[in-house]
Amino acid sequence: MEMNPLSLNTNIYIVDDEPDQVNMLIEMLSLVGLNAKGYTSPALFIEQSITENDIVLLDLNMPSMDGIEVMRILHDNACKPDYLLMSGFDERVLHSAKQFAEAKKITVKGTFTKPLDIRSFISFIESLYQKKLSSLNVFNKLHDTPESKLSISLDELKQSLKEHRFTLFYQPKIHLSSGRLQGFEALIRLNHPEKGLVFPDQFIHLAEQHSLISEVTDEVVTQVIRDYHQFIQAGITPNISINISAQDLMNLNMPERLESMLKKANIAPHLITVELTESSILSSVSDSLDILSRMRMKGFPISIDDFGTGHSSLVQLYRIPFTELKIDQHFVMRMMTDDEAISIVKICILLAKELNMSTVAEGIEDQNTFDKLKGLGCEVGQGYLISKPLPLNSICAWVSQNKQTLL
Repeated sequence: MEMNPLSLNTNIYIVDDEPDQVNMLIEMLSLVGLNAKGYTSPALFIEQSITENDIVLLDLNMPSMDGIEVMRILHDNACKPDYLLMSGFDERVLHSAKQFAEAKKITVKGTFTKPLDIRSFISFIESLYQKKLSSLNVFNKLHDTPESKLSISLDELKQSLKEHRFTLFYQPKIHLSSGRLQGFEALIRLNHPEKGLVFPDQFIHLAEQHSLISEVTDEVVTQVIRDYHQFIQAGITPNISINISAQDLMNLNMPERLESMLKKANIAPHLITVELTESSILSSVSDSLDILSRMRMKGFPISIDDFGTGHSSLVQLYRIPFTELKIDQHFVMRMMTDDEAISIVKICILLAKELNMSTVAEGIEDQNTFDKLKGLGCEVGQGYLISKPLPLNSICAWVSQNKQTLL
């Protein structure tokens, strides 16, 4: 949404059906130099001109209209402020409300239980307000910057496939206990002659819509084969993970096609892990079982990616002969501050051990998370703490620089 920089401003709203609570918060905020507007009627509040620059302190439990309804109505009206949620309920209710917000792409900056710890609460708001002002100042300076998100047309995608404009980046995966290199995840990029590198979220869905995804998958496999021999020349013999689409699981010839491509290149199937999400399997259960069972019989490891974010996780583990479980970064990146997230991570690790599957945690961005996962018994990890995805030459150089610990 384009905004007029001259009208940019940050307002603080307090929405709570208890007048004493509203007045007290307004008074406390004024002591640190912040002005706030209070509303005891949520119906009146949602009629205000609220923007994404604003901060809303929102009580969840209000008799006429609860906080979740307020967020939903504002979201439906394209009002997207930052929220701080308050509630006298237990923390699980606050956590559930935050999960609702995340599912709707509503920004919740913090959750607080009543009675509030006023000092820490006001300090949090003061810090958030200053960050909002800083970001708006930057926006004022850069408001005429052109949109950076790239889009690819169908014709451009077809031409890119015809001219093989795709390239692979590799993100390393290491054993958490030893620090040794386990392998890489191959991540595709479209190398556009004018737009530069285009990320998969801009063309994968388009390829699926127009039945071109098998051609994209073939591009990945072809380049993995080419790059694998360069890894060997660099003294690296990794396992490489490739991602496949739901539509790939409707092509009953896929196991034979993949096996044939690797056989011609003298690469053993056990060196290539096939990653797929739960939603991919759900698209066609019988065909998925057919294809994935035959792939396992041919020696391919199979990883269930983004585990815990689908709808039938346990059923999938029961049905499909997976060898690896990837814990979704949604939980990994929150595990140090979110009790629910760390509980899910623990369950994933225990479940994988019970089923004789290896575990991979993605999205490791700090040392505390790395150490915690290692202590919980997670076997393999990947994330920006270890390395961001890199092109072939750069990843080989990265391995060479760290070979004392990696190899």
